[in-house]
Parts: sequence; C-alpha cells; structure tokens
Amino acid sequence: MNLEEIHTHYEENREEIENRLEEFRELRESNDYRLFMELYFVILTSQSSAKNAWKAVQQLDDLNLLIEGDKSEIAEILRKNEIQYEKNKAQYLIDNRKLLSQPTLKNPTNELKIKEKLNLNNLEKTRKWLVENIKGLSWKGASHFLRNIGYGDDFAIVSSYVSKTLFKLELIEEAELPKNKEKYLEQEKIVRELAEEVGISIQALDLALWSMETGEVFK
Repeated sequence: MNLEEIHTHYEENREEIENRLEEFRELRESNDYRLFMELYFVILTSQSSAKNAWKAVQQLDDLNLLIEGDKSEIAEILRKNEIQYEKNKAQYLIDNRKLLSQPTLKNPTNELKIKEKLNLNNLEKTRKWLVENIKGLSWKGASHFLRNIGYGDDFAIVSSYVSKTLFKLELIEEAELPKNKEKYLEQEKIVRELAEEVGISIQALDLALWSMETGEVFK
C-alpha cells in the first residue's frame, strides 16, 4: 500500500464516501435519543463487528430497550448479535443512560439530554469529557462518536486497521493500537499528516482505509 493507492481508492469511491460523511453531518440536527443510539453503537463496536453492533442497536430500539431495558434483556440482544462482553456492555448502556438523563433544572423529566452535556464549541474538551465520563468509550470511541454525529473534523479514529496502515507505510514502528492518551494523540497526529499528504480530509481518509480493508463504506 502507498499514498497513490489510497488516493486512487478514494477517487474511485469519492461519491459514496462523501455522501456518507454528509449523512453524519445531518445527524447534527437529530434529537438526543438518536445521538444516544449512535453513542451506544460506537461502544458496541469495540472488539465486535460494526454491522452486528448496528443491528443490535436497531433491535434494542425496536423493543424500546435502549430506554427501559434491564441488564439481562439488553445482554440477551447483544449475545444474539455476537457482541463481545455482552454483560459488561449491557451495564454500560444502563450507566450511560443514567448519566445522560440526570434531572436538572433544565431537564426535570429524566429525558436523555446528550447535547446539554457536550460542549460542541470546544470539541477537544468534549472528547476528553466523553472519555472520562462515558462507560465503555475510549479515545478512539469518542472520536468515532463525534465523527458519526457530524463533528470532530480534525480527529482521527485510530483503530487496528489504521495502525496497520501506518505500519505498512513505515510511519510507525509497530502495528499496535495506542495504549494510552499520549500514544493515541501521537498516532492521530501522524494520521492527520497522512491525510494532508494524500490530499483528502481526515474523515474521508478513515472511510477510504476502512473500505480498502473491508470492501465497503460503512460507519
């Protein structure tokens, strides 16, 4: 793999990639419940198939379990969709649901209020808050979530296939996921520079690399 191959792949799939990014940007206008679906999807993708994760979220939505489900009900849906660590991730849903619906003067009815928790005028601060407060969300996950709701244009989603790509391009010494914040930000800087060299946005680069790995543009 080289820069020319990445750029060529992007150009061949430009319309699909840019349409998908536009779909993400449209989620900026979504309600808090829809954003919660996206948040939980990202949490479920850790060590599990993205397609299975989205299917699980849709089933939980259909059964109204995202809002009212207990741990065993949620875990059973996750298990059926082959989500790893289903019991832990079921608990993450309950804990995050509680955090994001805590009663306040502005929100006395226990409704989900994700937008009130996010400072979308300071995305660095928002990403840090997500990592520190949302159960099951890493630096990669926080970046992924913000991308999927139309923000974080300067953030990289440093997943295993991205680290492998950086290694193949001899930009890092080992094809390993970053183990802490410092390592994550180091690889993110490299991805940002790579995107500039290829001549596309960092978000388009992520989708291009993903489709090179899997053969499709997803989320």
